[in-house]
Amino acid sequence: MSRLWDKGTPLDDRVLEYTAGDDYALDARLVRYDVRASIAHAEMLNTATLLSDTDLAAIRTGLQALGDEHAAGKWKIELADEDGQTALEKRLTARIGAAGGRVHLGRSRNDQVLAALRLYLLDASAELAAAAEGCAASLDALAKRQGSTVLPGYTHMQQAMPSSVALWAGGFAAELREHAEKPEDALESPRALARLRQLARLCEILLDDGARNLRRRIEHRNFLIFEVPRVTLG
Repeated sequence: MSRLWDKGTPLDDRVLEYTAGDDYALDARLVRYDVRASIAHAEMLNTATLLSDTDLAAIRTGLQALGDEHAAGKWKIELADEDGQTALEKRLTARIGAAGGRVHLGRSRNDQVLAALRLYLLDASAELAAAAEGCAASLDALAKRQGSTVLPGYTHMQQAMPSSVALWAGGFAAELREHAEKPEDALESPRALARLRQLARLCEILLDDGARNLRRRIEHRNFLIFEVPRVTLG
């Protein structure tokens, strides 16, 4: 198979497996975002008179068709492609000719990957925020049903001030909503992205069979609050 960087020298399959790794499989989730970003880039080139109307139409139609076909399972990124960006360009060029290669005019591969990743994170963080709100609403309902139930309090594994289901559930609900308030911040700040990762784990814990195994959940909460930020943020 001819590759974008191919200089005519045979490639040992072990080198490809080592350098590409699982990238080709992980890139599957980025295909539709790469399509969107590449079409937008082509439209910018056309506006700047660097790409003809004919080439723009071919690129737009070709990329949209490839995106739809990938979503329908008609093609997939393979190890030989190395990554999703190469897979798209190779198929686009095979479909529309030399115009397919012009989609990279004035844009590096790093630019292309970053644009697709940012578009993906916008959707993923919004979905996570919506799930967090659903979890918080469930905690609100729990507090309403069993809010007066008394819970034992512990600090450093010792007995402490007693609490209640309302206080416990309300605290988690408030924390979930705070973390999910601006999920798009994950695009700008590694700290915000770490908070979203922490939030995802917190949702898994809190949605697991209600208030059962409460002691274990409190220990998990303490780990999430105090240890995860330190590990993920250095």
